[in-house]
Amino acid sequence: MNSNADSGARRRHLAELLQKRGRAAKAVRRWRDEPFTRHVNPQLARMLHGVGLDTAYVRGEGSWLWDAEGNRYLDFTGAYGALPFGHTPERIWSAMAAFRESAEPVFAQPSLLRAAGELAGRLTELAPRGLDRVVFANSGAESVEVAIKIARSATGRLRVLSTDHSFHGKTLGALSATGRPSYQEEFGAPIEGFTQIPFGDADALEQALEGGEFAAFIVEPIQGEGGVNVAPPGYLQKARDLCTEHGTLFILDEVQTGLGRTGRLFAAERHGVSPDIMTLAKALGGGVLPTAAVLTRSDLVTEGFAFRHTSTFGGNSLSARVGLRVLELLTDDDHALLRRVEALGERLREGLEKIRDDYPGVITDVRGEGFLLGVEFTDDINAFGGQGLLGSLAADENLAMVLCGYLLNAERIRLAPTLFGARVLRVEPPLTATEEECDHFLEGLRRAVRLVWNNDAGTLVGHLAGRRPEPGRAPAHPYRGTPPYHPPEPEERRFAFVVHPLHTDMLRELDESLDRFTTGELDRLMERFDAASCILNPAPFVVGAAPVRSATGARAHCELIGLPYTAERLLGFSGSKATRVIAEAVELGVERGAELVGLGAYSSIVTANATTLPDFPVPITTGNAFTAASAAQGVLDAAELRGVDLGVSRVAVIGASGSIGSMVARQLAAHAGTLDLVGNPTQPQRARRALHAVTVQIAEELRRHGGTSPAVQIAAEARSPEDAAQALIDSGTVTVGTDAQAAVRRSGIVVTATSSPHALLTPEMFAPDAIVCDISEPSNVPPLAEHRPDVLLFDGGIVALPGLQDLGVRYGLESGHAYACMTETMLIALSGEEDLVSVGSTLTTGSVTRLRELAAVHGFENAALRLWRSF
Repeated sequence: MNSNADSGARRRHLAELLQKRGRAAKAVRRWRDEPFTRHVNPQLARMLHGVGLDTAYVRGEGSWLWDAEGNRYLDFTGAYGALPFGHTPERIWSAMAAFRESAEPVFAQPSLLRAAGELAGRLTELAPRGLDRVVFANSGAESVEVAIKIARSATGRLRVLSTDHSFHGKTLGALSATGRPSYQEEFGAPIEGFTQIPFGDADALEQALEGGEFAAFIVEPIQGEGGVNVAPPGYLQKARDLCTEHGTLFILDEVQTGLGRTGRLFAAERHGVSPDIMTLAKALGGGVLPTAAVLTRSDLVTEGFAFRHTSTFGGNSLSARVGLRVLELLTDDDHALLRRVEALGERLREGLEKIRDDYPGVITDVRGEGFLLGVEFTDDINAFGGQGLLGSLAADENLAMVLCGYLLNAERIRLAPTLFGARVLRVEPPLTATEEECDHFLEGLRRAVRLVWNNDAGTLVGHLAGRRPEPGRAPAHPYRGTPPYHPPEPEERRFAFVVHPLHTDMLRELDESLDRFTTGELDRLMERFDAASCILNPAPFVVGAAPVRSATGARAHCELIGLPYTAERLLGFSGSKATRVIAEAVELGVERGAELVGLGAYSSIVTANATTLPDFPVPITTGNAFTAASAAQGVLDAAELRGVDLGVSRVAVIGASGSIGSMVARQLAAHAGTLDLVGNPTQPQRARRALHAVTVQIAEELRRHGGTSPAVQIAAEARSPEDAAQALIDSGTVTVGTDAQAAVRRSGIVVTATSSPHALLTPEMFAPDAIVCDISEPSNVPPLAEHRPDVLLFDGGIVALPGLQDLGVRYGLESGHAYACMTETMLIALSGEEDLVSVGSTLTTGSVTRLRELAAVHGFENAALRLWRSF
């Protein structure tokens, strides 16, 4: 009976796994096979898939959207303000139906466009004082272009002033006015004549205008894409006055704020200002058509502008009739809809502030007006009380995006971050959103924020791994621990170290909330992280930071820079991509103040020991020299522990043609009886050439430094290093080859130093009572305790820190220990001896010797001879 129960449980478990795999496969097919992915923007589609926002919607009504599977989503993104009345607004469609019945021509340029004239007349009636002329356009960006042309034509000046963090569009002129350099550099923007000043700084504006050179100052009442930054009280009025004083036209960009978004018809009303030019778009199309309008003073429209600026589609009759219906709906019943937006906006804001107060430290600000609100999330890696994925995402300003993915997949609520203020979630529902919908949104967001406050990344990103979303799941206890980041002290020399998981199971080391994930789920999660990275959002992130204390009292400050790629994944990248992602990690470290950067694990391998990286203003080191020194010393210590006479022992170095393996061989040659050098079997001829070169290096050092092994006498009697190398090979004192198994079977001491991401050796291969030093990452040797208790297997290149100090961050080792590659970076940082960096395939004995000396001075020692790595 118990057997049947167990069998049934196993079947159910298997069925669940197959179902999850099926869902994951279906999701992959869905986004990859979409026409949008194939023919429109595959890069964007990949990123949306990475963060879990790759849903295709088939129906919309009011504040709601539906996908093909019938799931319903509350849309509080609202097309960035372009959905004033929600999806499929009946009264807008009725205006379009009436237009069709009337047979009024849509396009009849050039002629006296009656519908355009009627819409312009109504806009000027409603607009701030003085705006009595309208030029129609087709988008917000185009309306900004029109405004700039009007200003230049009217003033005879060409320069345009705008603010940092502003967004005015992506056409060349609008992009030049946009205050975000990362969006400009690839397109030759800003073009000549555009200048930015700080938003909200009236003194900076006054200083900029003093020269009388600017045609216009363009500014948003609320910077939507910049992070929902609200103009300070009095700022716009001061700007209006300064522009008048200096003969500069004042352009108010109300593309996003205009037509009801803030609870007023125009945001200018709240500030009591009348601009010279005002841009409108988004809501003017009623959520069904793209259209825009530029309102200006008649005296600014020159004859040259009037005849030289035209538009095929601007002011077409269909858009104009829709625009008239939009204004009708906004102004009905004495602006009743706008009053409702103002009241509900205040209710939303209060609800958001309550969530902020109930979960301190997660939300740092709530701001905005009406139905244009921003929720700013922390960028403090320590905000959640312990090392974890969420802290790193926060520091990288990606927490808001991860929340969007969770809200969509678990709570069925659709939000998006602001374009430039990546920490800020925009809350921009249709103006017709109901009180119940607002409450539904607040309840879902509260549950998501509680997960963040609990540091429960596992639930928040589980949907990306194929796990069933768990809305509102509350862990038994918050995932707390030692804060992962300690800020640097002024006297500490700063360095960064690049790390990555050797395999996906190591993600559990980064974040304990991922413990419940299977290996397959972690694989899928890593794939999503890779897909989510792009030119605007590079893959590297901050894992943590801590001071490193020397036994001498000296201190250095370490920052760990993580990459979401396993060893196998990095090896699978093209050379250019591998170099790019490692370079991005180095760049992040440098941007954060590192004076030295070390490469860990495969970050040195895929960059050919840092030789393919571009030049940086700080030195880079691979850590290979001290890794080799530590491993060689480990072999000497193990031989002494076991009472083994190295002088009569055969030592095999697997991976001896590599930078680390070759130096280990050179270090041990003076002590070993026989040395087997093993290279890559997939390229045997190349491996033998490389191993012969290593043998020449060994011969040179034996002739120079001497030693106790038989090889010393052979090398000393030869006429040259080349002759000595051949003599060593001819005598069998040194062998070169590619058969790792044969070398291991005949050797009493084995060192593995390959770049293979898989285990190469098995328990039965080793000689009785062998000593095995494994310095490969990932390990080339499986645990042997159960099958070969006679073999002493230990991790090479593991170092005990001075006083076994706890760095406060986890990276696969027990507290108080570090990898030798990381230790090399520490030693160089503590000593300031930058000439010791390890770059390229050839290491020098002098550097290895000096690093050993520094380790002794600063209190670093080889760790105990055992397995240290967690996985």
